[in-house]
Amino acid sequence: MKLINLPDLFTISENKQKVDGFFWDLIKSWLIDNGSQNASPDKKEMLDFYEELKKLLEEIFAPERLPDPDPEPESFPEEIRTIESYFVQLIQALKILVDPDMIYLFDLPNLGHTDLSHRRELYVVLQNQDLEQHHNTTGLFTFLTSGKQEFAIHCVNRNQLSRGLGKGHLFFQYHFRQLHLIYRKEGVNNLKEVEAERLSERMLHLKPGLELNWQKSDNFWNHALQEQDNGNWEYSMFFLHQTLELRLRALILAWERRELKSHETKVLLRECYQFIPELAGVFPQDSEEEIQLLQILEDSYSKSRYTIDFQVDEGLCRKVSYRVAQVRDLSNKHYEYYFKTLVKEIE
Repeated sequence: MKLINLPDLFTISENKQKVDGFFWDLIKSWLIDNGSQNASPDKKEMLDFYEELKKLLEEIFAPERLPDPDPEPESFPEEIRTIESYFVQLIQALKILVDPDMIYLFDLPNLGHTDLSHRRELYVVLQNQDLEQHHNTTGLFTFLTSGKQEFAIHCVNRNQLSRGLGKGHLFFQYHFRQLHLIYRKEGVNNLKEVEAERLSERMLHLKPGLELNWQKSDNFWNHALQEQDNGNWEYSMFFLHQTLELRLRALILAWERRELKSHETKVLLRECYQFIPELAGVFPQDSEEEIQLLQILEDSYSKSRYTIDFQVDEGLCRKVSYRVAQVRDLSNKHYEYYFKTLVKEIE
């Protein structure tokens, strides 16, 4: 019901701050005035009354809502027409903000979340950028997806993508296909695709190598658990490091045909986020404590063997052990989704 015949004090929006001030002074006098004998027993009731009146004032000063504009016709493929309005608006914003050559949309299985079955991955293909431009663009994409765990935006240079496809970068060959292309700027040519049958053959060919490397990783995992049973926390950390390193390096080798010979787990994790986005949540690196946790794991590779005074307490070792177990679980689910299912289809 619309309120009518309001006093002038409540009909001008500029008076809202003044009214709030009067109202607050009034409630303070009710509750705090030492001369009032009845103030104390009725404080809760008066506070409740204050909250209800506050809501009424908000309604009085609330501006009238404008009618919703008619929605513009969509020009997206059928498979994304059901996506929520924020996502559709995000695509339009990306076209304006970064002027991409192409935008690809594909789903990755959400291996670590029970409430979401998939996560939408947006790959925005741009003309070549220098390092500073790339960092600025990545920062923009992070801002646009803040609080939206159901999708992510990635920046990829056109030349990098073309080279990767030509060199057999399996992840690119698998995902960057016409059926995932939702935008292409006028005058930009399509990327060269690998036939689906050849793509399946390549994945099947890589499967034994991935399994062998992960078996080596699991051998280190078993050693890590044995050292924990014996109370040797420093040696257990060394084997945990090797477990994680071999898992991630094998994943990069399978998808990119690239042997990344690095003992830095933070580098390996960062390279593998595109394959398994949930890895970013296992070692988030969003606080000094998290940064130190990963640094101690990296230090254990050499210091556990060559530094006498290197020590790790049980609590820290078990915390890292739990995180590494999460990585193993996610990577096993990743294997089942991509490689194990593919073998069944071929057979």
